Amino acid sequence: MANDIRKSAIVGFLIAVLFLILYRTTIKELASHYELPIYYWGALILFPVISALGIFIIKDLVKKFGDKFGVFFQFYKFVLIGVLNTLLDLAILNALITLTATSTGWQFSVFKGISFVAAIVNSYFWNKLWTFKISGGIRPVEFGKFLAISIVGLGMNVGVASLLVNVVGPPGELSEQLWANIAALSAIGFSTIWNFLGYKILVFKNK
Repeated sequence: MANDIRKSAIVGFLIAVLFLILYRTTIKELASHYELPIYYWGALILFPVISALGIFIIKDLVKKFGDKFGVFFQFYKFVLIGVLNTLLDLAILNALITLTATSTGWQFSVFKGISFVAAIVNSYFWNKLWTFKISGGIRPVEFGKFLAISIVGLGMNVGVASLLVNVVGPPGELSEQLWANIAALSAIGFSTIWNFLGYKILVFKNK
């Protein structure tokens, strides 16, 4: 369990770092004069502790009530990686938007595709080696299934986000960049459900 606690703490720390970075390009859109409170930096300690505590609690439940709780232990790790992937996705998306000063049109779709692919690669290695505990390097068949599921998820992700940004558009006086992030989060919800079921049932079903 020590290894799982250590890795969950690492994931929690990475989540905190990305959260603080994203603050500059998202929350600041709502109140440009609002500065980052000093206590926000506590996330660098709080997030790793919470992540590790969750591992400890669920692992204890598995010991007390049997393997039927094992799936929750696996799902908890998947959720942590999902949060990390989401923030990584948004961080890359916002970096591209900021660098190009463009948050609409076909450029947004390309940016969203790039950020999603980066998150998928990150997801593959974390879920393979930690969530599902698959040893060894990349297996052609396994990776092929993972890639196929991810490509469908990519289409869903980019399609939903692009629809909300380019067709629906930001409601009211909401800024285009903030709406781009809301669209990205909505798209992530759809693709996450698809990816979890695909990875669990098809890619790692025998593990």
